[in-house]
Amino acid sequence: MTAPTNPTDLQTRFKTLWGASQTPFSDHVKAPFPSEAFTTLSAQLEQLAGVRASGVVHGPNGVGKSLCVEHFLRALPEKRFKTALISHSSVTGTDLLRLLCVELGRTPRMRRGDNLQEIRQAWQQLDRLWPVLAFEEAQNLSAPALEEIRLLSCDRRQGQLPFSLLLVGDSQLLPRLQMGINAALLTRLGFCFPLNPWSVDQIRGYIECRLEEAGIHSNPFEEAALNLLIQAANGVPRAVNHLAQRAVEAAATQNSRVVSTAHIQRAIELLPWIAKL
Repeated sequence: MTAPTNPTDLQTRFKTLWGASQTPFSDHVKAPFPSEAFTTLSAQLEQLAGVRASGVVHGPNGVGKSLCVEHFLRALPEKRFKTALISHSSVTGTDLLRLLCVELGRTPRMRRGDNLQEIRQAWQQLDRLWPVLAFEEAQNLSAPALEEIRLLSCDRRQGQLPFSLLLVGDSQLLPRLQMGINAALLTRLGFCFPLNPWSVDQIRGYIECRLEEAGIHSNPFEEAALNLLIQAANGVPRAVNHLAQRAVEAAATQNSRVVSTAHIQRAIELLPWIAKL
């Protein structure tokens, strides 16, 4: 087995071999890749937030749901919207109310009724700002937590729902919501958008974009290696990042300007679960 390469040495090799200004395919992303699916979903969410609708975004792990939703929330005008993103969804109904208090700038209390009162007062103090509450990993929300969300939506402001709700989750979310126990909540949701794995062309464009983002203007991947990478990633951008990063590291360790199929194979060996997924 080849001895590990010092990270600082790797950075130097990335720059020497390809002129990279940063680690290729790293977690740092300046801006989301404007894929057709991403731009379409973002536009639809902005439009529906404008009419104060609530709904669902679902799709496989790693297709960019979190990045898309975070970008959407940041893009909403601060003079019109108050946004809250709750990422830790494995909480009880009581804990969810406490989290909402914190997100709305209120001090959480011990008693459920007191927290409900804090949330109600927070709605009132928002004045003309419209709340948009997004829950990531919503497939993990417990039945009591979902019921608390439904009951909160019943607390109408001037004859309308008090906030827009966005439930974001993986492929388990939709079947979970369609269970009979959640029928009342479903009647309050007005849209359901899937975010699917990307096409080959989208993945190719994504790879080129990530390379240029790192300062690499000449694609170092052999065509066969690129095809193998795309096939192994199966349309999932997160898998592309992991496989491509391991592959360029393997190439840099060998001082190879070309990323070959052998380097992709090495990346697949280091990430055996990707092939199973």
